[in-house]
Amino acid sequence: MNIPDNYRKMIIEELESIEKLCKEASAFEDKLYFFSGSFGILNRIMNFYTDPTLIFMHQVLQTTHQAFFQRINTKTIPGVIYNTIPESFIDSLFLYLSELRAAFEENDQNKIWQVLEKFSVLTYATTGNGFFLYLRGKLKI
Repeated sequence: MNIPDNYRKMIIEELESIEKLCKEASAFEDKLYFFSGSFGILNRIMNFYTDPTLIFMHQVLQTTHQAFFQRINTKTIPGVIYNTIPESFIDSLFLYLSELRAAFEENDQNKIWQVLEKFSVLTYATTGNGFFLYLRGKLKI
């Protein structure tokens, strides 16, 4: 990745700010709202400097946000496990965001890709089949 330092700095600072806001928020809906800034900053930076890794990060983070948003807005049925979001998913969402920021700060593309893979598995786990595989122990979060 050859992202100019001024853009890298802006992304890192924004991700740090998002992490802080997510930690301070009490409601998951608020945390998810703040999480949306993670792909928002990438979108803004890409208007000035485009890089395949930024595009990949944007796509994965946006897809993750959409999957969680859809999951929390699905009509729930009391007592039915398949329409809930396990606390471990929520914890992982913000842990992975922190790991992604650290990998980006280190400018380590391999680590970035590894974290994006974690996001992909987590995102898949919010789907019907993905959650089924998670419940069967086939997906580790």
